[in-house]
Amino acid sequence: MRRLTSVWAVVALLVVAISLPAGATVDGDNGRIAFRKYLNNAQTRGAIFTVRPGGSGLDQLTHPPRGVITTEPDWSPNGRWIVYHREDASGGRIFKIRRDGTHRTYLSQTCTRGCLTENGAFPAWSPHGKRIAFQRDSCSTGATNLLTIYVMRADGTHVRRVTQKSATCATPHPVESHAPQWAPDGNRLTFERLNHNREKHAVFTVRLDGTGLRRLTPWRMDASQPDWSPNGRWIAFRTHEQSETRGNIALVHPDGTGLHLITHGGNERKWLSCSFSPNGKRITAARVPGSGDTDKADVYTMKLDGSERTSITLSTDTWESAPDWGPRRR
Repeated sequence: MRRLTSVWAVVALLVVAISLPAGATVDGDNGRIAFRKYLNNAQTRGAIFTVRPGGSGLDQLTHPPRGVITTEPDWSPNGRWIVYHREDASGGRIFKIRRDGTHRTYLSQTCTRGCLTENGAFPAWSPHGKRIAFQRDSCSTGATNLLTIYVMRADGTHVRRVTQKSATCATPHPVESHAPQWAPDGNRLTFERLNHNREKHAVFTVRLDGTGLRRLTPWRMDASQPDWSPNGRWIAFRTHEQSETRGNIALVHPDGTGLHLITHGGNERKWLSCSFSPNGKRITAARVPGSGDTDKADVYTMKLDGSERTSITLSTDTWESAPDWGPRRR
């Protein structure tokens, strides 16, 4: 009887595993949080660190020289790699690095055809780990600036544009697309769009082929840097992107319903970019002011209703933000 019970238990576990969508996580999957710390007050040098959700075990992964910022980390689904972008005077490039800081790889260095070009930023790993979404600035020429969302294979090959497919550098562009993140089933992306005529941002979703474009937030919220929950029910984002003194974290369903704030910082605190925990029960986000100087940011975690807020970085003289909550290594 015990043997039969064990067999059925295994079958039940297999059924649950098969029914989970790509990128789905379960309780207990929460791992370390990656974030960017500026190493000088001028914010011209920044490194990627990781830390346990309780604030212990701080590790520095990147060691950039002066004038270089490594930023916007994003964990691979298996928790073994972090993809990020590196900014210097010549532009932005996308790299990946192991969770222990080894095997730093420039994603297009071995590619000879259909490769990722320069000016890539805000990379995001797909739920199955085979592709990376990112933004690219194709032509920085003022009114004709063309900034769009792309998807590529995880090795930097087979790059294709998702948004503004017909746009070229020859004509002005009324919108820019930034900061993509994946739906847990891997079929859609969420991203922020800047409308130059309105001078505001909004959160959108789109299919990978560029169809089904949908705006989720009103332009007046100036919403940016969205992140999709592991169960697919919510998209978190920051409000008042361009304000220097205010901004909150909010949630919205992927169909645009259920929009509500989970923080209420008023005009004294500004919440920055955010990320769901792999089990979907908490959010990590940066806030300025943090625990120290009024012009510095710290990284926090909180429940989905904004309660049980805890600071996991306590630096009094450095700016720490751009967190991404990774899974336990598998």
